[in-house]
Amino acid sequence: MASEWFERKIRYLSDITNESELKDELEAIEIKLKSLTSLELKTVATNLDYSRLFCQLTSNHESREIVERVCNICMTLFSVLEPGEIFQRHPADLMEHLSHQESCVKSLILSELKKVAASKSSQLIADINLLNTIVQRIGDQDIGVAKQAMDVIKKVGGDLAGAKALYSGILLRTIAKLVSRNDEISFRVYEVIVDIAKSSKECLEASVSSGLLDSLINILANDDVLLQLNALEALTDLATYDQGLNYLEQREILNDLNKKISNPDENALSNLLIPGLMKFFGSVAKNRPDEIFTKYPNVVYSLFELIETTDDNILLINALDTLGYVASTIDGKYALQNLGKPMELAMNKIAVIINKMPTEVRLRALDNLSLILHVEPSKQNNRISSLIKSWFGFLGDDPMKIIVELCKQPFPDIKQASLKVLLEIASHPWGQQYIASYPGLTEFLLNRNSEAFKECKELKFDIVKCLVGFDGFDNATMQKVQSFITEGPFFVDVEMEVAVDGS
Repeated sequence: MASEWFERKIRYLSDITNESELKDELEAIEIKLKSLTSLELKTVATNLDYSRLFCQLTSNHESREIVERVCNICMTLFSVLEPGEIFQRHPADLMEHLSHQESCVKSLILSELKKVAASKSSQLIADINLLNTIVQRIGDQDIGVAKQAMDVIKKVGGDLAGAKALYSGILLRTIAKLVSRNDEISFRVYEVIVDIAKSSKECLEASVSSGLLDSLINILANDDVLLQLNALEALTDLATYDQGLNYLEQREILNDLNKKISNPDENALSNLLIPGLMKFFGSVAKNRPDEIFTKYPNVVYSLFELIETTDDNILLINALDTLGYVASTIDGKYALQNLGKPMELAMNKIAVIINKMPTEVRLRALDNLSLILHVEPSKQNNRISSLIKSWFGFLGDDPMKIIVELCKQPFPDIKQASLKVLLEIASHPWGQQYIASYPGLTEFLLNRNSEAFKECKELKFDIVKCLVGFDGFDNATMQKVQSFITEGPFFVDVEMEVAVDGS
């Protein structure tokens, strides 16, 4: 039986003194594992004594390959076991190997512990020493190992009992030591704290009581702009959670950040903060546009001013991303509509950007134009459709010409981004009319031979699908549209190909 074969082979590993022979035996085990059926693998994994495999991880092998092979074997076997089974059978081994010098071993153990945290977190919460070792791994030199440890602690902290355990006694002291070690590690910790705080109102309160959120907020007063940006990124994540945003407002953090945008000349380096500040307020405004626009009008007008006047392409891209992010929701669109003239001017500027700016800026402008024009089919109505139509008109005297000419450019990135815009136009009834009446555009969309790129073929197909329900085509054109849809995006006319080859 397969189980007996593996037991015999793994017992024999302990007797081997030659590393070359050991590699051969481990390779034989790996090959055999791959030959098993899923049922056989499950049977072997369930009945195997893993202590001998764990012993191979503690042996003083000169070759790293041996350790990696053992880890691969364990990973394959562990993958078919119930979450927590290895933890229940070998808790001491898991604890010991969390401090192994090789990253692959720590990664193996943490992947198992993450399964436990996801399904039976109470088992980890009860083992404070093990939790403490996992927390320590957040400071690991290997960022991959550190991220796995962070994932485990996020899962544990998402449970109120876990959060309370982390924020007390030895665990809190270990977390505090990590925060003070260096900036990179401290922000790993803050990422975990914010994730825990977003789990529930109670976990947020526990995070506040720990003092760690205050520690993060205090970085905003630091003279180091890079540290402030990192803190802003963490707080942006917190602000996407309603209770987190309420907490930040109670602390008047939004007022303070609003002042930083309103008075940029007070600090020579403040312009470096603008991208982070815009991202923060954009994320908040996506969920509460009317409230943010009303409370912090300076932020809104600073956003439009950047789009209109900045010569800094990085700031311009950031402002466009923020506008697109806010405009991606229906509420955000209506809030922008209420501002009046600024949105018209912004669309005027976008028309200039997508034609004349460097490629990277043009691409981001096109992507965000897609977000501005996008409305989910289930949410379309006359009001929102009319608004999008008016915004599209602000691109210029002939906005369709602008987009169609970009769709016909030979550069695949510009072409693809422009076709995405055309797809959004096609999702609106007025857009279908525009496409149908634009000279040569329907023929261009139905012509697969003009496309060399898979993504562009797919986008053209999606655009044509939007036109199926349009009743303004003549019978011949509608028949071509329906045939195009039936044939699919990658249809090749064999007869045409033969004719071309024969010529």
